[in-house]
Amino acid sequence: MQDKYPRINYRNGKRFFFRFSLMQRVQHIILFSCVITLALTGFPLRYYDKAWAEPLYTFMGGIEVAPWIHRGAGSVLLALFFFHTGYWIVLFYRNRIKPLIEQKRLTPGTFFKAFLAMEMMPNGKDGRDIVQMFKWLLYLSPRPPQYDRISWKEKFDYFAPYWGIPILGPAGVALWFRDEFSHILPGFLLNAFYIMHTDEALLAGLFLFFVHWYNVHYAPEKFPLGTVFITGYLSEADMIHEHYAEYVEAMTEGGLEHEIRPQGHH
Repeated sequence: MQDKYPRINYRNGKRFFFRFSLMQRVQHIILFSCVITLALTGFPLRYYDKAWAEPLYTFMGGIEVAPWIHRGAGSVLLALFFFHTGYWIVLFYRNRIKPLIEQKRLTPGTFFKAFLAMEMMPNGKDGRDIVQMFKWLLYLSPRPPQYDRISWKEKFDYFAPYWGIPILGPAGVALWFRDEFSHILPGFLLNAFYIMHTDEALLAGLFLFFVHWYNVHYAPEKFPLGTVFITGYLSEADMIHEHYAEYVEAMTEGGLEHEIRPQGHH
């Protein structure tokens, strides 16, 4: 992937470090666009008795239009889930499994190791980074964690849709076609689907809009907008702050060891 994207890019004399390809950025834009649309058309129904619900729902098209916007955004989100899963499988095969096949080293053991070695999978370093984070926050260590390309926080953000969409999606489809499903499913299941759909949506919305958005947009060093989701590149200061281990690796790979800046002094 980085063949197409220089690991270190220069703009106006400043260094920027590669993070996300165009395909990944497009998928992310579709994801958050769907989530925002679903929240704007879904939460007014869940909180119909609140003063803000009716004006917002009217703005989104009211009872005639808003439900179809909601269903359309949900359908796109489900399609994105299946597309991204296929995208992930293709990358896994091309980058991890195909070389093992060519080297005649593919076994259940090497397959499992290749799976766990993918950059989004939790690993031992994540656990050590969490411990180091608490040691640093409690003044038990002089330095913060030196996160690699993907930190444990980003892995949590990544997998959140993977446990959320399989809950929200099927439950939403059942509620969409509730008349048809009521002929084959007991009523208590439709009630359960409603609870699954609305409560998981609330949980996802609270996390994304307050925790994730704060980390990537509202934090003082990022406000008012983190631009990596647009450009695919992160500034040198942000790399030092958020991915110092990868920063050192990229600088060393580029023959810039003598220009590596210390963590915490950018």
